[in-house]
Amino acid sequence: MLDIYAKRYTMKNKRYLILFTLLFSSTAFMAVAQQVDTTRENSAIRQLVKNYEIAWNHHDAKALSANYRIDATWVNWFGAYYIGRQDIENHYRTTHDTYFKPSHYYTRAVEDIQYLSPDIAVAHVRTGLTDDARYPGEVFEFRRMIVLTKKDGIWLIQAGQNAKLEKGIK
Repeated sequence: MLDIYAKRYTMKNKRYLILFTLLFSSTAFMAVAQQVDTTRENSAIRQLVKNYEIAWNHHDAKALSANYRIDATWVNWFGAYYIGRQDIENHYRTTHDTYFKPSHYYTRAVEDIQYLSPDIAVAHVRTGLTDDARYPGEVFEFRRMIVLTKKDGIWLIQAGQNAKLEKGIK
């Protein structure tokens, strides 16, 4: 009698083992299929960062806002909150027609890019700014945190925030 139960138990375990193996294999396959080609994607994100810098230094509000998704959000270094690409563009137009007109923006480094999924990334970017007309002679250092999404093969900023670094922060 014990022999019958042992055979049933063994057969049941084999079925579970097969089922577990199939589930694990398909999960492993999906994980491999969703891996990110970081060389290609990092390059595309770094190009977006460069495009932003170029647009800033041309004081082109439309080109600056083109780096954002239509429904993006942005928080500037003073804490002002902008919702949507048009709002962001209007902000850039106002500031670049006035106190940012003589400014020069530069990217020190893309500090990191982390992929939350193949089409969502978070990046930290070190930047600097000179010649803000409100602060003659001042040089400002910033750390930007941007959330990027990839749609139709194009990375754009979905959300972000800029933090002004205090003296001595690296």
